[in-house]
Amino acid sequence: MGDGDGLKQSSPESGNVDTGKDAGEQVRVMARLFGSMFYHFANLLVERFGEVEGRRLVEEAVKRFGLERGERMREKAVERGLEPLLVNFDKVNDLPRVGWGGPGREAYCPFAEVWIEKGAEDLCKLYCAVDIWKMEGYNPKIRVRRLRWVLEGNSDCEYRLNQM
Repeated sequence: MGDGDGLKQSSPESGNVDTGKDAGEQVRVMARLFGSMFYHFANLLVERFGEVEGRRLVEEAVKRFGLERGERMREKAVERGLEPLLVNFDKVNDLPRVGWGGPGREAYCPFAEVWIEKGAEDLCKLYCAVDIWKMEGYNPKIRVRRLRWVLEGNSDCEYRLNQM
């Protein structure tokens, strides 16, 4: 970490304590690193196991990850005395509130920025199912329908969520 990697060292000892004004940028840096890591894992699975089996393994890993996150958010809601309903989801959402959004489709999602740069939109779209699985783990009665998708050329991602 340091020069050339896009990450700033932060510590009280160094005097470089990050404030809220650059927290969004720090989140974007970490998200881009995660996006790159996902690309390499997914790409390696496809290289080693072939297109069909590699993609199936990626889909299964994303499903497990999404369900686990949703289950943790459901537990967090219950611990706070909340029902795991759509109306309470933002109160327990595990994503940072900063670091997403910006002008143009490439800047909207830090993961998508990386995947677009690598020309890997089709493979990395598999990750986006995490949003659907996350809701399934949080409350299986919430239905998610994707309306717009950065990785399909839209300027942002938009979902319709309904509680059954």
